[in-house]
Amino acid sequence: MTFHKISSSDFENDYLLIAIHSNSESYKLAFEINLKLKTKLKKSNYDVSFKNKNSVFELYKHESETYNTRLYLISNKSLIETKINSLTLFDNQSISTFLVPELKKAQFLMKIEGGGFKTENLIRKLNEIGSIQSCYPAFIKSNKSKYNLIFE
Repeated sequence: MTFHKISSSDFENDYLLIAIHSNSESYKLAFEINLKLKTKLKKSNYDVSFKNKNSVFELYKHESETYNTRLYLISNKSLIETKINSLTLFDNQSISTFLVPELKKAQFLMKIEGGGFKTENLIRKLNEIGSIQSCYPAFIKSNKSKYNLIFE
């Protein structure tokens, strides 16, 4: 009997990942991206969460059958409120968790699957949005972070 060991390359998908720095709320950023790129990002029926953590990351999705493309906008940061059992001035403490820890400074990530997007043009258009301070292509090396980006 032979065994096949599954590696990360078995799950690899061709996608473009863009890190976005913005202090906007996710719904406002999705609206502004829709106006600029003429897409229809909508709040997904589910958010991304993990069983062992209480983290919840907001997910917006646009699917184009014409161009065979899926576009996701996801928050990269989640705040968890924890209660401290000591007698201190502050009873609650906020802990930040990240979907992709390598990109801690990016508040949002845009994942684009399929399609023939020209990266330079897309980034130029995104940088024209007033609430985006900067955006750039992001590359991930950690397998754990790559698995976190599998939404369906």
